[in-house]
Amino acid sequence: MLIVFLYSCKEERKEWSDEEAASYADKEYIENVKIIYSDSGNIVIKIKAPLMIRHTKLNEHKEEFPNGFLAEFYDKKMCYKIHSALSMLFGVWKAEPLPCRTVFTLSITGETMHSAELIWDEREGKLYTDKFVRVTRKDEIIQGYGFETDEKFQKSTMKYIDAQIPASKLIKPDVLK
Repeated sequence: MLIVFLYSCKEERKEWSDEEAASYADKEYIENVKIIYSDSGNIVIKIKAPLMIRHTKLNEHKEEFPNGFLAEFYDKKMCYKIHSALSMLFGVWKAEPLPCRTVFTLSITGETMHSAELIWDEREGKLYTDKFVRVTRKDEIIQGYGFETDEKFQKSTMKYIDAQIPASKLIKPDVLK
């Protein structure tokens, strides 16, 4: 005995309110983004993000990274060698520099920097903030306010140093057990 079932596919349609439709009209949602900046064919910066929202209104062009992003900075002389990385939990890009929140950076030397906000000025090739910053190096931890560095994280300055702790004064994880 042969039984034949016929199914009719029905597409579900969602009704949008005018407000909902307007909120999506001038935006592009792009998942698993990879952006590569190059100079003379050499990779300079590679940015990866799980989601990018591109705002396309006439006078409001910006790109938002609501789930953060990872930027890897490459050595111009030695292609494909990463010299530093920048990780952010949230970021916005516009033609002018804008702040990004909850920042973690790592340089090739192992130096790390944590801050609640960091402004990346691509035109000037620098990153800066007036917020609280903690820089961790192999031999010390420096805390303070106001930080500026180049994209390679090689030339950095801190305006107001609050604490400078040598590694010899730090509690080692073994001691805590």
